[in-house]
Amino acid sequence: MSHRLLFVAAAAALVAFGSGAACAHDMQHMTMDAPAEPTSASLYNLESKWTNQDGASVPLGALGGKPVVAAMGYTSCKDMCPAIVANMMWIERHMSEDAARRVTFAFFSIDSAVDTPAKLKVYADEHGLDPGSWTLFHGDDDAVRELAAALGVGYRPDGLGGFDHAAVISLIDDKGEIVVQQRGTQASSDELLAALNSLLEKRN
Repeated sequence: MSHRLLFVAAAAALVAFGSGAACAHDMQHMTMDAPAEPTSASLYNLESKWTNQDGASVPLGALGGKPVVAAMGYTSCKDMCPAIVANMMWIERHMSEDAARRVTFAFFSIDSAVDTPAKLKVYADEHGLDPGSWTLFHGDDDAVRELAAALGVGYRPDGLGGFDHAAVISLIDDKGEIVVQQRGTQASSDELLAALNSLLEKRN
């Protein structure tokens, strides 16, 4: 399955980026490292390895059993990533405390070289991300590429030490399948929040 997810088509990737990204650089001729459409299969079948902000090895399958609100970005990003995290925090704030505890908020770094678990820990602390609900993940380049392909998140180095990437927040069900995605930093989170609440109601 992982080989299929890693297939990259330049034209499709441009669509993926255009639908979810807002970057400061001229991306007219850019190709991205992800297809336009996310996979419909369980993300928990992926073979990639990840480490959380506490330095513990965590397979993707460990997220199973409850809904996950997931996004990809990197800690030194100054424009889209703060907006992505703010949108995720908005979703968390608009849930009851009990409901929020039944959801995992997952942030996967695309910067495998810089975003070590220790740096992710600092980032989580600086942003007040509750470790009871939030998990930040570090993976190697292959892990990032595989997950980005599965989620339909286009990205590439910007040549300035950072990345141009699509802004995508995904709601993943307890089996690891994508329920709905929010694309673009200006998109409303209401639809994703409603879908999340619906998932939680079905689990009651």
